[in-house]
Amino acid sequence: MMSNKQDICIIAPAKLNLNLRIIRKDFDGYHFIKSHVCFLKLCDYIYISKSKKTSIYQDKLNASFSLNNETILFKTLELFKEKFNWTQNFNIKLIKNIPIGGGLGGGSADAAALLLGLRLLFNIETNHYRKIQIKDILKLAFSIGSDVPSCIYSKSLIIGKKGENISISKTPSEYKFLLIYPNTRLSTKKVFQALYKNKKSKPLAASSLENIKIHNSLLQAACSLEPKIEKTLKTLKSLKNITGYGMTGSGSTCFGIFKSSIDLKSALTALPKDVTDNFFIWHGNKKEFGYNRILY
Repeated sequence: MMSNKQDICIIAPAKLNLNLRIIRKDFDGYHFIKSHVCFLKLCDYIYISKSKKTSIYQDKLNASFSLNNETILFKTLELFKEKFNWTQNFNIKLIKNIPIGGGLGGGSADAAALLLGLRLLFNIETNHYRKIQIKDILKLAFSIGSDVPSCIYSKSLIIGKKGENISISKTPSEYKFLLIYPNTRLSTKKVFQALYKNKKSKPLAASSLENIKIHNSLLQAACSLEPKIEKTLKTLKSLKNITGYGMTGSGSTCFGIFKSSIDLKSALTALPKDVTDNFFIWHGNKKEFGYNRILY
């Protein structure tokens, strides 16, 4: 760790869509949605240090996943430097623990975390009248991706319109979450294409988390592309004392919710061997992260 915060680490939490309603597609290609989301203690880690030349790379030895090509961090850095007229270069290291193409917003989370880290470093060295506000970061975030503003907040939210309408929500904190990712990447574009091809298909059954109804407009479209999703949901539904279950985002990650650690532990021991041997499994808590996610 270097002094004066010249070298920082910031966490990028996974986003879980407890529900996702697709309302309609706008002329610009974006979709109007409504979604309850929360953020989990499943995180990517981004290390940022000032340098004479910019480099962005992945630490694959300490990560659960790796990207073939890392583009969103390059895009985020260049847009930030252009927006705020900053010529500083950086070494940026990514440790990827959030499943890729799993509907958990990993790319958006990484972009949001990088924006917050760059804002901190910029504000440390600049005059007070030029300091970047969170509202400035939120505007830039939406130009990177519709999920990035919510990942700036990284707390329980209700998201509306095309992702820019964000309000603070309350999600019960005592529940335990189980994620099952069938090691299958789904293209959001292809899932939406499948949605429009299957307009007359019947939705799968919904569950709930207290007063939050768990449902997903993209579920059946995703299942049509990847049968493992429906199989995973059936496995989750069969677990004893499960409170709610569903698919997050455009898939392919499915989740289960339990009232206690005891119920979760019992569920883990009941998972079929083909699931535990072949799928990525994570379990833990949600958290209200907020903006201050700098580890050092």
